[in-house]
This record gives sequence, structure tokens and C-alpha cells, in this order.
Amino acid sequence: MTKRLLKQLSYNIFKILGKFKTTQFSSFFIALGYAIKNEAFFNTNGADYLIWEDRLDMHKHIAKSIVGSDKEIQYLEFGVFKGQTIQTWLESNNHPNSVFVGFDTFDGLPEDWGNVKKGTFSTGGNIPKIADNRCGFYVGLIQDSLPTFVTKISKGKRKVIHIDVDLYNASLIVLITLHPFLEQGDLIIFDDFFTLTKAKFEFRAFLDYLSLYPIKFLPLINCRNGHFVMMVEKSSK
Repeated sequence: MTKRLLKQLSYNIFKILGKFKTTQFSSFFIALGYAIKNEAFFNTNGADYLIWEDRLDMHKHIAKSIVGSDKEIQYLEFGVFKGQTIQTWLESNNHPNSVFVGFDTFDGLPEDWGNVKKGTFSTGGNIPKIADNRCGFYVGLIQDSLPTFVTKISKGKRKVIHIDVDLYNASLIVLITLHPFLEQGDLIIFDDFFTLTKAKFEFRAFLDYLSLYPIKFLPLINCRNGHFVMMVEKSSK
């Protein structure tokens, strides 16, 4: 092929590519990069894929088979929405001294989450009506409410931390704020740890958290629907 033909071919290719927005390219390659990191992460950290048709069934399994229905726990949920998951945990744990706390604005996402628009998952400010005195809610942005709450965390009581805030910033704030309180045996549950369309949110937050505060953890469940469950083995204070 002559130089002239190569030059014309290159011109035609870049003419076509030039019609796309730069952000479309950057988003694609960022997502691709995290997809590669995700594969490397699980090759290093194990955890076989499991398929749960119903996410609430997965939570029931964790509550009953991994934690134990009669065990005292402190359950912290970030991203409550209508309260289905926290209600599932309340029904699956019968210890009278267990504590269940939900954090949410109840106004929906404060910003876009990939192709999911700002305001999605709003309940119109309505807090779930749950008739169990072991359960309470903190209303507002996590960066405002969580620092106030952490003084109430009980040392030695097993913690179950359910991260379902979707967004990068909120996920990272949860991990960093709770890090000093993590103990061996605590569980961290990510609701949307990694999917190809949501590659740079919870998974990215966890990688950045690990770069700041290395911890040893045991992967328990890696679900194809994006859920990931781990148990803390050792936390660096």
C-alpha cells in the first residue's frame, strides 16, 4: 500500500472518529481499564462466582448462614431506598440487642450514576415505616451524618456494613470513615461492586480505599449481578 493510500485511509478513519465526543472515548477506556483491574482483582483475591436470582435471598443467606440469626450485630446500611434490605435483616436476626441503622437522603441520587439520572431512587423524603425498635435512620448526606454516628459504634460487636450508595464519593466516604472501627470478622457487602456499565463507582472506591488503608479480607460471595461480600481478617488502624 502506497504512502498516499495510507494517508487517505488515516484521514478517513480520523474523520469518522472525530464525530464522536472525546468524553465517549475517555469513558469507554476508563471502564475498560477498571474491567481489566476487576479481573486482576478477582484472580488475586479468589471468591467464586455465585448466582442469586433474588438479592434479598442472598442477604437472608448471609444473615442466617454466615452471621447467624441469634447473634448480636450492628448492621449499618448506606442507601436504604424503601427499606427492603434492612427489613430482611431485621426479620433474619432475632437478637434483642442487635442494632440496625440506615443512612439515606430519601431524595434519590444526588448526581448521575452512569446512565441512571440524578434523583432516581427517591422516596419523596419518606422514611420506611418499620415497626422494630432496634431500627433507626439518619437522614441526610453521608458525609454529614456518618461522622456524628460513629461515636455510637460498639467495639467488639460484629458489624455488617451494607454499601448500596452506588456513587464513588459516597462509597469512599463510608469506607474511610468506618475504617478505624473495622474489626476481624466484620462483613462488608457491596450491592453494585462491579458491572461493565458501572465500572468506576463502588469498585473504584474500594481500590482507592485499599491504596490508603491496606486491609486483609476474605472474599465470601462474588455475584454476577454485581454484589460482592467480604469478611475483614485484619485492619490497619
